[in-house]
Amino acid sequence: MRAVGLGVVLMLVATAASAQDQIPAVPGAFCVSLEREQHPVAGRIVGQVHNGSPFRVTDVRLEIQGFDADKRAVGRTFAWAFGDIVPGGETSFAFQPMPDASSYWIGVVSYDLVSVPESHEAP
Repeated sequence: MRAVGLGVVLMLVATAASAQDQIPAVPGAFCVSLEREQHPVAGRIVGQVHNGSPFRVTDVRLEIQGFDADKRAVGRTFAWAFGDIVPGGETSFAFQPMPDASSYWIGVVSYDLVSVPESHEAP
């Protein structure tokens, strides 16, 4: 069985925290990547989300756009990162491959704060 490599467009996308959180978004807080070798038999593509913010987050939602070899959009879907992500930590996510997609753009579109550093908490 042969592993297939994917062309991947990596991006850093900061998103706004929900209004109830009272903590502004941290630009460049998340780094998203896909594993270089994907196994088409498994029927899914696996990636990682790194949390570069000082906040523990959960319910991280990702938007995934697929592009063909001519850089035309061929699909769009959403996925959830697994579990909480501590500051400096990372977790996985997975999604179904898009027909005709040879590269993907992936961005964090929302998340919820679990905890903030003491210096950001109200007195």
